[in-house]
Amino acid sequence: MPVIKIIDLKEIRKNKKPFQAISVDVFIQIKKALKEKKKIIIFINRRGLATSIICQECGFVFKCPNCDIPLGFHSKLDKSKNILLCHHCNYSTPMPLVCPVCKGYKLKPLGIGIERISEEIKKFIVPAPSFALIEGEMPDEQELNIFDEFNRGQIKILIGTEALLRPQLETAHLVIVASVDPALCLPDYYSGEKVFFNLLKLKSLSKEKLIIQTLIPDNKLFKYFIENEEEEFLQEEKKWRKDYLWPPYVQLIKLSLSYKDKVKGEKEAEEIKKRLELAVNKLIPKNLQKNFIILGPAQAFVFRKKSCYNWNILIKYKYFESKIKNDINPLFGLNLLSPIPTKKELMLRNKILKYVPSHWRIDVDPIDTL
Repeated sequence: MPVIKIIDLKEIRKNKKPFQAISVDVFIQIKKALKEKKKIIIFINRRGLATSIICQECGFVFKCPNCDIPLGFHSKLDKSKNILLCHHCNYSTPMPLVCPVCKGYKLKPLGIGIERISEEIKKFIVPAPSFALIEGEMPDEQELNIFDEFNRGQIKILIGTEALLRPQLETAHLVIVASVDPALCLPDYYSGEKVFFNLLKLKSLSKEKLIIQTLIPDNKLFKYFIENEEEEFLQEEKKWRKDYLWPPYVQLIKLSLSYKDKVKGEKEAEEIKKRLELAVNKLIPKNLQKNFIILGPAQAFVFRKKSCYNWNILIKYKYFESKIKNDINPLFGLNLLSPIPTKKELMLRNKILKYVPSHWRIDVDPIDTL
């Protein structure tokens, strides 16, 4: 088992030194490993860059009061109109000037890129060691060639995203997680569990030491991870999902609209939500109407893509006949506890989904809610 060390970036940044994606303490470990001719993996999450806002003084993350999910930061040309927005229920609030917890002013968007890390390696390690970058969009053959060179020791440092978690990659003496914060603060109910399982995979890649940099070291996830309490983490996550009605306690249906005209798209999304609410009142027995919780419409996580604007409506459909499975398997996570809906549950659900226009995308049990 590798030694696990958590680096609290808040403490480092209190010194008011110029920002570095990789802290001085971690660079000392990198130089030591290189001197001993050891291999190094540096992992970074690509998704979620600069979306959530965190207080760099106390680690507070701004969350939706309705969904308990981090709010997304949306900038405007007029900075006084910047807002924090929930991508599920559409709750919004003006971007605060100070942290509500510690009254600090250092409110920053999360996120660093792998290019930033590679530049720092070239700047702070002279001569620069042989290193390579791995990203998900890379062709398979090129990616596997880099893995092979790293496995044989020709490449000393491998920097990458979740592509590094492929089984072709062999272990390294030192594994560094540059930041889990962007992924941990994604506005998605599944983000905590996904980060936890990614950290487990990274631990299995580490022979000697695993270093994790974070601005939120007090997050419960790190305690469970360090103490190898996978089942305890999942039990607490399960309780949170029950309290806020996330899978496996509901079935999620994500309805997505893509439209070139922003005004018309927003109007249609609002109309479809009203149509669905009317359908529930008209077609569903009164005692079961509360089982349909319709959230949104809200801007999608990537609001504009390929010249089109995107909105989501999220339906939380509470089971009324099916029973949630109770036995947690730490190898598979919580979503496998979701029951298979009964015929009656499917019939009522599908009655409502018939009111969704054909040019909308219907995603039942979506991989994410972004």
